[in-house]
Amino acid sequence: MPRWSLLIPAAGSGRRMGGKKKPLLRLDGKPLIVHALAAFRGIADVVIAVPPGEVERWKRRLHVKARFVEGGARRQDSVANALAAAVEATHVLVHDAARPFPGKETVRRVMEATLRTGAAIPGLAVADTLKRVKGGLVSETVSREGLWRVQTPQGVRADWLREAFARAAREKWDVTDEAMLLEKCGRPVAVVEGDPRNVKVTTAADWKLLQGRGGG
Repeated sequence: MPRWSLLIPAAGSGRRMGGKKKPLLRLDGKPLIVHALAAFRGIADVVIAVPPGEVERWKRRLHVKARFVEGGARRQDSVANALAAAVEATHVLVHDAARPFPGKETVRRVMEATLRTGAAIPGLAVADTLKRVKGGLVSETVSREGLWRVQTPQGVRADWLREAFARAAREKWDVTDEAMLLEKCGRPVAVVEGDPRNVKVTTAADWKLLQGRGGG
C-alpha cells in the first residue's frame, strides 16, 4: 500500500507581498495554508517547511497536525528539507502554501496518475494569445498549442524525488518546480486536468482578487 506525505514549502520571504507571509494571510478567519490542508485531510501525513528559526512560531499560529521543519533559501531547498523528514513516504505530494483551494478532485486525479506513471501534475491548457515582447514591443506571436499553466499539488514517487534532489545538489541545478527537476532526470510526468479555482497568491493584486471572491 502506498504511503503518502504532503510537503508544503512555506519558507518564502513574502517579498512581493511587502514582507507579509502569504501562507498566514487570513481568509474567512483562517490562514491560507489551513484552507489548503482541508483538501488533503486523511490522505497524507503533512510536513511543512517554514522560515529558519520560526518552527515554534508557526506551530503556535497554525494549530494543525503536521511536522514542521526549517526550509531553505529556495523552494527546492525547502521541499528537499521536507522530503528528508518524510522518511516513511512511498509517494509525496508537493503543494504551494499560498494556493488555498486545490480541490479534492484535483488531488484525487494527481494521486491516481502518480500511481500509474510515477509522477503527475495538474494544469490548465493556455487559452490566451501569447506574445513574445522585446524592448516593450511585440516581436512575435507564440503558438499556444500544447502549452499548459501548471498548478500544484505535484505528485511523485518518493524514491524518484530523493534521487532527483541528490542529482540536483551534485550538478547545482536551480529549478522552479518538481516537474522541472524530474524532466531534467528523464522521468515521465503525467498531466491531469487542474481547476481554475486553484489560484496562487503571489502579489497584492492576487490577494485582493481572492478576497473579492469570498473564499471561492
